[in-house]
Amino acid sequence: MKKLLVLAIALIAPTFAATAETAALNDAQIVGIVMAVNQAEINVGNLAQATSSHPEVKAFGDRSAGEHNESDSLFNDWANKANITPQSSSISDGLKADGEKYLEKLKKLSGILFDLDYMGHEVESHQQALDLWDKKLIPNARNEELKSLLSTMRPRLGTHLEQARLIKTSLGRKK
Repeated sequence: MKKLLVLAIALIAPTFAATAETAALNDAQIVGIVMAVNQAEINVGNLAQATSSHPEVKAFGDRSAGEHNESDSLFNDWANKANITPQSSSISDGLKADGEKYLEKLKKLSGILFDLDYMGHEVESHQQALDLWDKKLIPNARNEELKSLLSTMRPRLGTHLEQARLIKTSLGRKK
């Protein structure tokens, strides 16, 4: 019985930790998370624009980097206006680390392997960002202007996801 109780606690402990992290997010941490997402997308988008020889992949990288740079400016402007300093959290720290690791991996690829890996990653990362927006960021934003800004930016993530899916599919047919 005691082993069963220990096993049950071990299985549900990560759920409690994730719930505690979500409940603990404040507006400054939310902005920190958004900035981490934006920076990762700016970095890989710039690399794709510079590295890919496929016109659709190049254009996507350029557009994605530009729009995430614009998003970063909007959230930075909001934070300055609201007198909030973006804060790190385990979520933003994880996003930064994952982004840097992926960028290093991507730098080692070229040609169709680069394009396929990048577009596959863009599908996954934008789906994860949408989930993050819907499940953690928008519901936990306390400031109404921040909540509105998050809600306004959400459709762009959806558009990026759909564009990435289309390009990834077209690349798969050309193999």
